[in-house]
Amino acid sequence: MDQKENLIELIKKHIEIERKLIKHVIEMENKIDSAAAKLLLFEMRLDSQKHAGILDEVLKTISTAPSPQPLWDYRIHSYVDHFAIKKTLENHVKMENEVLEYVEQEINNTKDEGLKLLLQHIAEDEKKHHKILEMIIKHSQQLSF
Repeated sequence: MDQKENLIELIKKHIEIERKLIKHVIEMENKIDSAAAKLLLFEMRLDSQKHAGILDEVLKTISTAPSPQPLWDYRIHSYVDHFAIKKTLENHVKMENEVLEYVEQEINNTKDEGLKLLLQHIAEDEKKHHKILEMIIKHSQQLSF
């Protein structure tokens, strides 16, 4: 088995584990009544769903590629697509900045330590998303048509 086939198999196994996690978390969500625990499980489920979705797309990309190449080397086939993608990413970053401002205001306006902890977690997620999107925007500048 060559390196590409090995990677594809690893990704498939990873996706399978994420889907098992999703199923397990859904079962747990249906068994508990605690609002805080339900929120935690909900987030765990969404993370696993997101990871499985990302891995599905990676699998599609590397499975159909004629030769192994870094993801950043895949070409955008249309001049218009390049700018549409860039504009969409930039708008998303702008909207996430607005969300972050609201989350910070919400943190400052609550004395509930549980709620504050969840809101701080959302703020940290938004900051991570922002960094990732900025990196993608930077790399998308390097894509050729």
